[in-house]
Amino acid sequence: MNKQMPLDPSYFSNEPWRDRVLRWLNAPEQADSFLGSNVRLIRQIMEHEESGLRVVVNISAHALLTFLSERRYRNLYERPIIGGVRREPSPERLQIDQQLDFGPCAPHYYFGAVALGGTGVRFYGEYCMALAPSAVDGDSQIFDRDSYDLLLPPLSNVADAVRMLRGKWDGDRIDMLLLKLLPEVRGTHRLITTGTVSEMILHDQEFVEAHLHMPNGFSPTDVQELRLSPDEMALEARILTRSNAGFPPTAVEIRWLSQRDAVVRALEASGLHYRVVTLHGRGYQWR
Repeated sequence: MNKQMPLDPSYFSNEPWRDRVLRWLNAPEQADSFLGSNVRLIRQIMEHEESGLRVVVNISAHALLTFLSERRYRNLYERPIIGGVRREPSPERLQIDQQLDFGPCAPHYYFGAVALGGTGVRFYGEYCMALAPSAVDGDSQIFDRDSYDLLLPPLSNVADAVRMLRGKWDGDRIDMLLLKLLPEVRGTHRLITTGTVSEMILHDQEFVEAHLHMPNGFSPTDVQELRLSPDEMALEARILTRSNAGFPPTAVEIRWLSQRDAVVRALEASGLHYRVVTLHGRGYQWR
């Protein structure tokens, strides 16, 4: 029988996140000429008032059009219609919400991811809504990873996993993310850039989760900006270029282009700021 390896106590601990970071940095094996400067740069990048950390929520084109029309974002407890089907929380979602101690307030929680730049977790939708800092309560809970990980080993076998992996937006987000990034930064022979930090904070579907308690949900006025991926812009340009060259788009491509056009028109009508996001280099960290 295979014996399960214990979790690393320097990471999986009930200590405050700042203490875990200090413990990691003070360990003799972490000695690194560039580490101190990189830690300072990462903090400066994430704390920057204009372009620092944000809570982002990804959304599909259809759901975005509904959001702009109804002016209210709906979670699965409100049984929204998505893709022509009325959706509701899965048994797994209900189980996780119970583990997260949401209790009877579960229908009032909205999930997001913590991001610096980029276009969020595109698995949930190609449009990324970055919430304004004023829309995120400082006492909001954040979670070290996708909460669905609680359903799988080894975390499913750890009774204290939720307590070890959660924190608060105001007090813990910088240190929680620092602890996430430090193993990746260790051993580098150069100073880190903003684009690299952005990529490490949210990579594919690996992210820090935000749990926003909002009894009234949120509206477009709570969204600082909508971020569009350059990948979709490039695909749109390619389809139009091929069409102009005499290769008609498929029915699926025509529908996709039509939906994107509807989104742009709705965004213009709503006054919601939107932009195509690209990664950046050193940028403001040297100011």
